[in-house]
Amino acid sequence: MMIEGRANELPDFQVFRTVIKYCLVIIIVPVLAFFSVKVVLFDGLLRLEPVTSSVYSAVIAVIVLHVTLGLYIYKAYSETDKPSKPVKKD
Repeated sequence: MMIEGRANELPDFQVFRTVIKYCLVIIIVPVLAFFSVKVVLFDGLLRLEPVTSSVYSAVIAVIVLHVTLGLYIYKAYSETDKPSKPVKKD
């Protein structure tokens, strides 16, 4: 009896863990993209004005955010439960 209960909880935990991972990616990756592109590319190499480099960096961060959200949606829709083969009981 106890094993059946734990078997039902495992997929829920895996789903929760996957959602947490994607939430962290959706939060952290655009922020890192904003600051890294701003400091390295726009401020460092191109030497743009601070406001201009911030605007361009924000546009890059929004694009990265949409890509990560798209990956999460693709993962959610492509992940289907494959029906297991029925076990024949005699």
